[in-house]
Amino acid sequence: MNSIARSKRETGVSGVRSEVVKDLNRLMAEETEAFLRYFQMRFRLRGKGRHAAEKFFEDALKETLEHAEALAKQIRSLGHVPSLHIHLSLDGDAMRPEEALAEALDVEQQALDAYKDFLPRVTGDEVLEDFIRKQIEIEAAHVQEIRDDLQMRSPLTLVEKPKQSS
Repeated sequence: MNSIARSKRETGVSGVRSEVVKDLNRLMAEETEAFLRYFQMRFRLRGKGRHAAEKFFEDALKETLEHAEALAKQIRSLGHVPSLHIHLSLDGDAMRPEEALAEALDVEQQALDAYKDFLPRVTGDEVLEDFIRKQIEIEAAHVQEIRDDLQMRSPLTLVEKPKQSS
């Protein structure tokens, strides 16, 4: 098949397929960026609870890399070569585990939102729609897990009930 015919087949009449691939590449880059952020945050951790947080980030490193790889495989299955564009500079001081987890929560929430925003673009494509729905479930679980962890770490404040007048 010549390149013009292949291009027409890949993009379709409206160019939707190439836009989907472009979005998949963006999602892959975001997962890869999350991997790099988690890698760096793991070494910034200091203070009480550091070891447990390091374990969280080790697991998160594996998961984000798996997500990026799964996206790359989807791109390749569509007949394209994954393209990675990341513009990132990471530095910073030591951080408490709660600060790092709060930042991780932001990263995971952004990923969840990105997958949710992308879902309507692939509705009707059985393979991609199923893949994106699974990613949404995974990211939602990550968000909830971090929220639960942060809630457990925050000190409880007891509030006295106001006395009712008799």
